[in-house]
Amino acid sequence: AISFCKALRIPGVMEFSIALFFAKLVCYTFLFCLPDYVHSIKINGTQYDSQKSADIATFYDIGGILGSIICGLLADKTGCNAIVCIVFQILSVPLLYVYYQFGTVSMSAQLGIMFVLGFFSNGPYALITTAVSADLGTSEAIRGSSQALATVSAIIDGSGSIGATLGPYITSVLTNHKDGPDKYQRVFTVLEVSAFIAALCLLRVMIKEISKLRVRRIRRITMNSTSIQSSRRFSD
Repeated sequence: AISFCKALRIPGVMEFSIALFFAKLVCYTFLFCLPDYVHSIKINGTQYDSQKSADIATFYDIGGILGSIICGLLADKTGCNAIVCIVFQILSVPLLYVYYQFGTVSMSAQLGIMFVLGFFSNGPYALITTAVSADLGTSEAIRGSSQALATVSAIIDGSGSIGATLGPYITSVLTNHKDGPDKYQRVFTVLEVSAFIAALCLLRVMIKEISKLRVRRIRRITMNSTSIQSSRRFSD
């Protein structure tokens, strides 16, 4: 087995744990509070009841399903989990602002922006909880130890669960004793900051992945030039 402190010192564990904390905070806040937010606003001058608001909010989940699939495909193709997560998280920050400011213009804007927001905000959360934990199993510190891998996975998933719990609680505190769409203004500010912090947490891992890509590219160029020279010698 591996100790808790030693598991935290494994490269990537701390970064992905904090990133998942904030990513899940954003996702679960929307999961539980989005129907109430939609119910509190007027979309193109019309305020919908609770049932209709819940139906509208499902577009966020639909976007999240597609986003998770695309995020995983990109990570598999590039081999760069952190880079993919950062791109998705960074793009979700302005989308949160756009959704809050312009989601009430029309039903098309509401559904469209909600779908795209779900696409980019859910992708990193799904990727970290699955592929990232598996990739950390290749670390020299835990290779060959199923107990160590379980400890690392528990740390990452547990950190995300804390964020998933705090998100709706923070929302209830910020919106308590307030009515109307403005009651969610501070909530969206918290979500924007959380998504940005989640991206920042992975910067160090992203730099390492960029370095690996450069090394891989140099090796490919070297191999191509060597094969070209060999073929020229053979033809001569």
